[in-house]
Amino acid sequence: MGARDLANRSNRMKLLPVLLVLMLLPASVVAQEICNNGIDDDNDGLVDLNDPDCPCSTVLIGDSVPSYIRNHSFEERGCCPFGFVSMFSPPWLDCATGWHQATNATSDYFNECGYSPVGFNLPPPDGDGAVGFYAQSVEHYFEYVGTCLTYPLPAQPLLAGTTYTISLWISMSVTNDQHSQTLAQGSYTDPYTDPFPLAIFGYANACVPFPIQTMDCIGYEPGWTELGRVNVQPAWQWTRVSITFTPAQDIHSILIGGACDTPASLSSGTITNPNTGETYPAMPYFVVDDLMLTLAGDQSLQPVGASGTICGSDAQAVSTPPAGATNYQWYANGVAIPGQTGQTLNISGLGLGGGNYTMASQVNGQCLMGSTYVPPAVSPRPYPALSPLSGCSPLTVLFADTTGLGTHTVQWTLGDGTTSADSSFAHTYSTPGSYDVGLTVQNDAGCTGDTVLANAITVFPGVNGGITATPNPVDAEDPVVQLNGSATGNILSWWWDLGAADPASSVNQTLNATFPDEPGDYPVMLVVTSANGCVDTVRSVVTVINPGVIEMPNVFSPNKDGENDRFVPIGYKGAPGQLDIYNRWGQEIFTTRALATGWDGHNAPDGTYFYIVTPDDPAATKLTGHVTLVR
Repeated sequence: MGARDLANRSNRMKLLPVLLVLMLLPASVVAQEICNNGIDDDNDGLVDLNDPDCPCSTVLIGDSVPSYIRNHSFEERGCCPFGFVSMFSPPWLDCATGWHQATNATSDYFNECGYSPVGFNLPPPDGDGAVGFYAQSVEHYFEYVGTCLTYPLPAQPLLAGTTYTISLWISMSVTNDQHSQTLAQGSYTDPYTDPFPLAIFGYANACVPFPIQTMDCIGYEPGWTELGRVNVQPAWQWTRVSITFTPAQDIHSILIGGACDTPASLSSGTITNPNTGETYPAMPYFVVDDLMLTLAGDQSLQPVGASGTICGSDAQAVSTPPAGATNYQWYANGVAIPGQTGQTLNISGLGLGGGNYTMASQVNGQCLMGSTYVPPAVSPRPYPALSPLSGCSPLTVLFADTTGLGTHTVQWTLGDGTTSADSSFAHTYSTPGSYDVGLTVQNDAGCTGDTVLANAITVFPGVNGGITATPNPVDAEDPVVQLNGSATGNILSWWWDLGAADPASSVNQTLNATFPDEPGDYPVMLVVTSANGCVDTVRSVVTVINPGVIEMPNVFSPNKDGENDRFVPIGYKGAPGQLDIYNRWGQEIFTTRALATGWDGHNAPDGTYFYIVTPDDPAATKLTGHVTLVR
């Protein structure tokens, strides 16, 4: 039986008797639905608790028992709400008689006479009015339903040492921060599997002025104490839950909403439409109705809770019937489960799936039931995001798991033997080719889902450009150099930037360029582009020299520190010649024609030495001088 059907058939103030006699008569005598056999006995298309012939109540309360909370179903009103509460709208909760905005965080008033958004489980179970709120621990944003119990008169404080029970209807929907709905959002609550801690808070000995100046959990405010809580499985179906508590002080003001330790998984994020793949910002939103706060003994309830998950193969439901209850029977979505008449239902052990699980029993001749929702075994659909999808080697790709709320990354497979369990990261592909990318995710209910994107990444070969300059160095008297570009792959274009040379630029692979006749280093650049759009930029230097000029330093330090360790020509450009080294007594101690290698000092002591550099060019001047060796 659906939760709304249960709600519509439940009358809090009137006890609904079960027609036990008719249920026991054989079908051949009376065409009456038998409410616990899983069969459509009267052939009306409705089975067991889904049939109006099987009335059952979620709470048993005497006709004369009022709620300590005035206007507890939000039915008495002075106006109709006509929208979502924002900083620019009226405080619509003021429309409900005796109710006001509890804190700066704005809860919302719904009523069928005005504001009743698509996607919410409305109308509510008890009349036309209900109140909704967010509970966002990550954002430190909590909305509450609150009231003063002592004003206006007559005062009805909760007395210290006395035990009370509050029972209420609660439903959840998935929405954004302005209640803008889509068709998929309505009853789709699968991403939210962690229980929601619904709490009642109290303030002692004072009627607190509303709104309270906070948007965070009210439990952080001085004077406010959590009196009790119940874990609620988020579900679109209406479920009746209860909290029984004993205050330590006389309580004059109460607030109802999320406990301060509301799980982070119930905060805002992004979820994905399982039908279309569309993603949108979303968060869980809770709506409550029929807030019955009484002495504990004035309400008979049958709480039902669930633990474990369908995917985890450990799902079960447990009922806590009131004293004296008899004739236990479990139902799945309103249909009796034959033979299941204990207080515990092993959902996974019986091979059952997700849905609404109800325990019905007989209490003083009345049918009493309690329900809980168990999320179905829905495998999440992974949504990997990759960028870029193609490029040239080496290609760095950014990966992100955008599956959304209620899931975590299990593993990526990147197609080159690499795996990762990170939700977002960068990976570099060095080898050209096409790569399949796979992603496996798991939701909070323990269900996994995976996807493989075939040929998701394409890596093109890099072009690996190069420059050959001939000759280099080049004589300043004839500074013409042949430049040749090289590259791998299918090259589409060549572009040279030759700076001071003539020509200054070119689009030819090979060309002759004339450089200035002034000795020096002249940079050249080549940009190579392949047909796949791969680009490589390479740089080189063409050196113009005057080969007849050799300059030598006057000191060197051969201590092997990597600096000035050898006696070599300064700015040597490759002009051939011979180097001779003499000590202070005129003795030749070293000679070489490898001017570029020079003299390393060998085992010569510190001191001053005489050198002669004799160029092979007869037109060049012989160079002589002194050099100091300092270790």
